[in-house]
Amino acid sequence: MASSRRALPVATLALRILSLLFLIASVVIIATAKVRADDTFFDEPDTTFKNVYAYRFVLAVGVIGCAYSLLAISFVAINLAGRKKMIGGTEGGTVLLICADVVCAVLLAAGGAAGLGLTVEAQRLFGEFLDASFKTFFNRADISSVALLLASLCVVAIVMLSAYSLTK
Repeated sequence: MASSRRALPVATLALRILSLLFLIASVVIIATAKVRADDTFFDEPDTTFKNVYAYRFVLAVGVIGCAYSLLAISFVAINLAGRKKMIGGTEGGTVLLICADVVCAVLLAAGGAAGLGLTVEAQRLFGEFLDASFKTFFNRADISSVALLLASLCVVAIVMLSAYSLTK
């Protein structure tokens, strides 16, 4: 019985760490995606995430998700170390974290969908006109958006585990 009581917080911690890793990867990939001006026929400066609003949103959601994940990981670590409920020793704290996780999951899904949607549409409309450097840029943005969606799936799994822990 003691091991089953400890299994849910350990699984939650593992999913939160996996979610954090996906979010860090997303932020690093979108922040380093760049098309250099000398690689294109345009006379404009380098093209980065700053030039596209949807990619700015992807980066902002990734950074917000990282901050929230670090905060939530600390609560789960306290839960594991102290072997008591996460906030205040009541179920109200767990419900608060579930609500915050739901908001985070929706935000991560919206960021991933925005980046993925723009990338797919841009490649569909301009695919034949894009050179290799722009294709690489869009592929990196695509990978960053998918990482956000994977982090969102991890947070949804956390919500399900947390809701299950309330019923026990």
